[in-house]
Amino acid sequence: MSNQTILWGTLIIPWLTLFFMPREDIRRFMPAGLLAIFMTFIASELGVANGWWYFRETIYPLAILPAFYYGLYPTVPMWILKYTYGRFWLFLLVETLNNALFVFIILPWVASRGIMDFPSRLLGFIFTMIMAFSIYGFQMWQEGVFSHSEKTNTSMSLQPAAAKPLTKNQENKED
Repeated sequence: MSNQTILWGTLIIPWLTLFFMPREDIRRFMPAGLLAIFMTFIASELGVANGWWYFRETIYPLAILPAFYYGLYPTVPMWILKYTYGRFWLFLLVETLNNALFVFIILPWVASRGIMDFPSRLLGFIFTMIMAFSIYGFQMWQEGVFSHSEKTNTSMSLQPAAAKPLTKNQENKED
């Protein structure tokens, strides 16, 4: 199998899997997938600028980053969140296994094919775990877990100060 076939497959196949995810779940978890892309771009820029990893082969017209950045990175977190969101320890276990598999097994295989050089595996694992925590926290924020205020209809209970009834202690007071 050629490198171009692998790269095109990592771009297209993950997006095709979303046909099996209900639309409500896609709408619910797509912002987290977009955050994953954004954070991956930042991590890639840091890695390339500091010499932590190098990209040797990409697909046209995506000439700067490998295709799996556009295919795997947004969709895999969506699937993981779909099945683990709300159970943080399960999410942490699945993300740790997923990131370890990707960083310590898949990326060295990709590097052996000449698609990229990835000498800083431990740093890559740390980056992916930071991204996993960030994505989970972002999803909690998206769903309003962090908001402590209750939505109440206060417009009906607003009264001018002069219209408020006096308490019994204030009624009988003489000035």
